[in-house]
Amino acid sequence: MTKIGKISVIKADNNSSTLQTMQNSLSRKGMTRIPGTGVFKYPYKQQDGFYRTGLDPNAAYILRIEDQVEKDLEIKRVTELRKKLEYQLGVNLDSRSEFWNHAKSTSADDLKHVQPVKLKDGDNYFDLSVAMQELSYSWLRVHPTIASSYQAWERGEYPADTQFYVSDDDVENQVVYKKKQLINKAIIKFDGMTYEKKRKVARQLGLPVDENTKEEVVYNLVDNLLKQTEFKNGKHQGLNPVTTFHKYADMKESLLHIKDLIGQALAYNIYRSRNGGKLFKGEYEVAKDEDTYVAYLMDDDHQEDLIMLEEEVKNKKLIAV
Repeated sequence: MTKIGKISVIKADNNSSTLQTMQNSLSRKGMTRIPGTGVFKYPYKQQDGFYRTGLDPNAAYILRIEDQVEKDLEIKRVTELRKKLEYQLGVNLDSRSEFWNHAKSTSADDLKHVQPVKLKDGDNYFDLSVAMQELSYSWLRVHPTIASSYQAWERGEYPADTQFYVSDDDVENQVVYKKKQLINKAIIKFDGMTYEKKRKVARQLGLPVDENTKEEVVYNLVDNLLKQTEFKNGKHQGLNPVTTFHKYADMKESLLHIKDLIGQALAYNIYRSRNGGKLFKGEYEVAKDEDTYVAYLMDDDHQEDLIMLEEEVKNKKLIAV
């Protein structure tokens, strides 16, 4: 089955008072421009001299993708696509290659240089089994004047007068599938933990869990967190919950134990964090930060200090009951 790429027009709102008479008339007919007319697009050349090709895994737009799943999928996709198209077309598709300079094209049949694309009203289809059409679709889908999706345009990520958007259900479904897969794997991993480890991991994730928190409550808290797109607040603010979960779930038991112990010591005010993260016990500075103290307690030479801290936390818990 031939795979098709699609770039669609963003239909004008025919109720808008800013539309001119001609635009209103076209809009009522479900059109945005006079039949037969279109908009020519050329690969976008950035200020740094690089063309936005849709084939560069180090492109700025990819590096700005905050969601790690989406970023990894895009890097993999463009890396494989560039390799395939360079082989099929026999040209250099580097972001500074002369291939992207349409001004040097000799004709519409010149396969050594990129060709402009005329986007018409409605849906514009690209046969991705044809190398030049797949190439055109690759740079159009990352063009700054074309919204990456209709939802992105609705969210205000593109100017209100943007005329086209990428209608790529395959990519969006792949991202959703990958995210759901990672979430489900994380939940399965969480299911297999002991109750004690569940509490430790939950506390490292910043969740309000103590010795008296029931297991079903711990489970629900973690499950709800894993289904969020990012941490809304706390020390992990802005990070991906699934990625952060795996960091602690896969951590060595001894390291997780010490991190959890220090966290509980702070919660019970055995230690206090002051002056940019320094740990204090009373007026005595214990360590310059939590990571330094973790490394200190991990050292075999300081096991007596670790045992003493375990006893202090244990006693605090007994008093709190």
